[in-house]
Amino acid sequence: MDQLWKIYHQEIPNFIKELIQTSSLQRLKDIGMNCGVEYTNFAFFQNIIPYSRFEHSIGVSLIIYHFTHDRKQAVAGLLHDIATPVFAHTIDFYHQDHLKQESTEFDTKKIIEQDQLLVSLLKKYNLTIDEVCNYHLYPLCDNDSPQLSADRLEYTLGNMYSYGFCTIEEIQNLFNDLKVNDLENEIIFKHEELAHFFTKHMLQCSHIYVMDEDRYAMEYLSHLIKKAIEKNVVSESDFYLKEKEFIDLLKKDQEIKNLWENYQKLNKVEHGENKDYFCVKVFAKKRYIDAYVENKGRISTINQHINKKIQQFLQLDFNYFMYGKSE
Repeated sequence: MDQLWKIYHQEIPNFIKELIQTSSLQRLKDIGMNCGVEYTNFAFFQNIIPYSRFEHSIGVSLIIYHFTHDRKQAVAGLLHDIATPVFAHTIDFYHQDHLKQESTEFDTKKIIEQDQLLVSLLKKYNLTIDEVCNYHLYPLCDNDSPQLSADRLEYTLGNMYSYGFCTIEEIQNLFNDLKVNDLENEIIFKHEELAHFFTKHMLQCSHIYVMDEDRYAMEYLSHLIKKAIEKNVVSESDFYLKEKEFIDLLKKDQEIKNLWENYQKLNKVEHGENKDYFCVKVFAKKRYIDAYVENKGRISTINQHINKKIQQFLQLDFNYFMYGKSE
């Protein structure tokens, strides 16, 4: 995935190179972008390119620096996922915040403050913790959905590549067509045909984020974690371990170990109620981007085919029971 970094910016600036050596950012190498679903046996997730929060965070920082050359914004982007817990947004399910997916950002400032090397490096570069602990302060880092920000851009391009939807060359072409609008609050496309190409593959990713296998796995895993918490096998403070370390803790209890092994074997989701299985309804946050094309407007307003596809995605109905099996 680091092949994408050179697309975003030719070289990694020294201040980013120093910051990524801190333990808080190094931990993110073991926190996946697919929220633990990659540990299952669902066919789709067996063939993807591994993609970590570490790779994503560096990518976001490089995109911001490429367009702004502003160190403060670039560091805010670099640190935006520093408080991501094990299995990422699965912990939002645990906190019953999975429709907004904001709970995983609550401890960002705390995590920064606890990393003494990180704090000292921020001082070295004349940055305060308050300037970099909330990337929502900077629209290019994170603006309101469905606009295109550095964060949404990076995880979309990253997943397009990880899932096999786009080649490196296609991602390079997309990135070369981007610019910042005059208000400096959104990343936009220069040409409609490339915005169309981006949106088509973005929607492929959006459907993966809410597919039955993804939603079911995250709900199952959050249920497993709740049981482990109730039995004092793990604590919420353990959410900030590496995933491999956390999994090792889960395996120390036989009941939880069995649940984890069953989770790993999941390879099929059926619709309907079935009392013999973990059976749930799982609603989901629908992530999408309505890219802006220079001098033309949002892709949804200038391309009716794309608008239809976006509306079909937004109208997906998850009001049904499902259960997972291993066959």
